[in-house]
Amino acid sequence: MLDVVLEVMRAERGSIMLIDDKCQELSIQSARGLKSDIIREARVRLGSGISGKVAASGQAVFLEGISEDRRLSIKPVDFVNQKIDTSYVAPIRLHNGTLGTININSLKPDHQIRPEKEELVQKIISRFHEYLAQVDLPFNYHEEPSQLYMMNIFREYSTLREIRALFDFIFHLVAELLKTKKKGVFLLKNSESGFFDLVLGYGFDIKRNREIYEELVPALNKSKVELKHDITMFNRKELFEKPDPFFQEEFCILIPLKSKEETNGQLFIFNDERPALEENIRSLLQSICDAGGAVIEKSASLQRFDELTFTDSLTGTYNYGLWWKRLHEEISRTQRNKGTKISLIVFDIDQFDRFNRAHGYLMGDHLLRVIGDRIKSVVRVVDLVGRIGGQEFGVALPDTSKQDGLWIAERILNSISDLPNEMRIHLSKPLTLSGGVAGFPDDADTPGDLVEKAKTALVSAKIMGGNRIQSVEHFEE
Repeated sequence: MLDVVLEVMRAERGSIMLIDDKCQELSIQSARGLKSDIIREARVRLGSGISGKVAASGQAVFLEGISEDRRLSIKPVDFVNQKIDTSYVAPIRLHNGTLGTININSLKPDHQIRPEKEELVQKIISRFHEYLAQVDLPFNYHEEPSQLYMMNIFREYSTLREIRALFDFIFHLVAELLKTKKKGVFLLKNSESGFFDLVLGYGFDIKRNREIYEELVPALNKSKVELKHDITMFNRKELFEKPDPFFQEEFCILIPLKSKEETNGQLFIFNDERPALEENIRSLLQSICDAGGAVIEKSASLQRFDELTFTDSLTGTYNYGLWWKRLHEEISRTQRNKGTKISLIVFDIDQFDRFNRAHGYLMGDHLLRVIGDRIKSVVRVVDLVGRIGGQEFGVALPDTSKQDGLWIAERILNSISDLPNEMRIHLSKPLTLSGGVAGFPDDADTPGDLVEKAKTALVSAKIMGGNRIQSVEHFEE
């Protein structure tokens, strides 16, 4: 909750203080942007100091600079830090009692701690209260976090922290209100590209994350889903055009995420039985999801996220999400144009972990960037180059036979031979790649099978000592 409110306010500092009933003092239980000794030692008596007065009165306060507030008798002496530009302190209530306070402040003037934001923050806090009121939480209870299915986000993963925190909260709240199983997915759509860039999953085997991303989204009957702008109940067979291996539940509730009347995502919740959906619950559910969608649309994290949806920022190649989408598109085009082919190469850097240990992770990152550049220098503009794993690159070559794909793979392999000299590093063993090549439609009839065949050939090349290219017809040897 603290992360979400800080994101809404564009503030760099904040804390949650809870009341210790025994000594009637507030102490910091969660904080961002504060020094560790302040977090550890801070104690505020109930009724004194800004947090103590807010907790005692149950009233939120908005303060510009070191100012007074007559309602709560707040005076300049109550401020711990005299350099604060703006503050917002609100009570955290549960079951008609006050648990503590949420304290948001900024030393910088470029924040968004504004009176008009108070209503939105109060909505987030009230939804949190409503969620807690719906469940009987044990003392150390923690909800399962979402499982993130945007492949190849790597170092940028932390930029999605606020997005995940908010949507994890919304998902569990909605499931409690519906009284359904906590099993489902959020699909978030990129407004420019129109495809799902991010999938947040709940309640199923995390080991299948790649399958979820690669097979769940394409399996959806998009013609039915995209036309829905209100909460809709589906039978599972209506939602999927073919049998779906991930969800055996019979019913699905679709809640669109809308912002300015435009749907930019969907929440799907799966359940064995058809849940009752009274009008007041329906209205509440939609308002919760719409508020979440609005926060995400305006968030700095989503702006950063939009920048990531087309390229992997480390290598400049496609990230996994866009690479996978483009591969689907090219295979669909090839299926329409009989007689055309696609060659797919999957590369992996040999002994990359050993390279990182010997030369450091920053040099390892540099190596990935340079290899990405070399691959792009060899292939055509129409070819699809993406970083599809930690040190894996996928290269899809439209209108290219597998034999020509083998020739291009060898050219890429030869192009990196002089990299150690260019990077000015000394290696005890040569820097090499291994690659696996598969062709469509000769070796596979779906994108998933094509990638798996190429990866199997890659494993064969690794087993044979690396620094080689293997094609599907030879990997069993």
